[in-house]
Amino acid sequence: MKNKLSHILLLTILLLSVNDSYAQLAKKIHVIKAGTLVTYLTENEGNEITHLTLTGNINAVDFRHLRDEFKNLTVLDISNAEIRMHTGKGGTSPDNLYVYPKNCIPAYAFCKSINGKWIGKSSLKRVVFSEKIRNIEDGALKNCTNLKIIEIGKKKAPNLLSEALENTNAAIFVPLGCSDNYRMNAQWKSYAILEGYPIYADIKISESSNLGNELLNLGIQPSEVNFLTIEGKLDEVDFKLIRNYMPNLVSVDIEKTSTKVIPEFTFSQKTYLLDVKLPSQLEVIGQRAFSNCIRLNGDLILPSSMVALEYGVFLGCKALNHVIATGNKLTTIGKDIFDEGNSFKLIYQ
Repeated sequence: MKNKLSHILLLTILLLSVNDSYAQLAKKIHVIKAGTLVTYLTENEGNEITHLTLTGNINAVDFRHLRDEFKNLTVLDISNAEIRMHTGKGGTSPDNLYVYPKNCIPAYAFCKSINGKWIGKSSLKRVVFSEKIRNIEDGALKNCTNLKIIEIGKKKAPNLLSEALENTNAAIFVPLGCSDNYRMNAQWKSYAILEGYPIYADIKISESSNLGNELLNLGIQPSEVNFLTIEGKLDEVDFKLIRNYMPNLVSVDIEKTSTKVIPEFTFSQKTYLLDVKLPSQLEVIGQRAFSNCIRLNGDLILPSSMVALEYGVFLGCKALNHVIATGNKLTTIGKDIFDEGNSFKLIYQ
């Protein structure tokens, strides 16, 4: 019972922590006949939904409507829905005649070709798939650049078909005790694979050295945190806690803190870390602060207040596209901030 209550609390924290510019609207729909999802809603109702749970029966026709017509869909849970086979037109593939297998996320489920470019569903941030999923088909989640969480209930890694997750910066959450099965699978080994539920910690700190206490108030252990958002004051004690006791960080947002220095090695070797928002008043990033964050990717934006990048700050960050300096105060750049030959990654705007 205690574990169930803990999971309910954590899921509640997750739902409350998604920060959208529009009001959240959650809805649960039981679809009796596959292909009829849109008959349960008006167009306006569909566009207002942000969190949708589907049960019953769905197919590629329903996925097309989810992709094209649910404009604000942020969280989709189909963990208790049956995906039925569909053959022919009306599905998600650009080919008119197509066979969509049973219990597979359809080809191009959340990605479509617009003027010759493959565009992913930009509103989507979290999807929850069932234990019955066999395949994630061609391009299913391609270019879903805002997708942060993919939860899969299946203990054995499903097949990833061509470009299924291309350019999708998401952490993969799998059942407890099953991460090795995914990591040892060649199709999945490059992704951040974690066990259990995604855990959010959204914290406001009025006094320095208080991060640990705030986590305790939320009933969360530091080692459990995946998505960390902090406002207020941080000091070396707080950064030490992050460095030593938060190995499972996926995303960090400390933009609204008063921090001016990120100490050395703070985020070093956090191999699940995918993205970071830096403090708006930041001046110095210490030695090797992000070294060997092998999955940190995209563009990292330095605030205009930045003065110094110390030795080896981004060594081993092979997936990082660019570090963008937005001001003219960055005058101190240490040696080997990137791997050899990657100095081009630092650009100025």
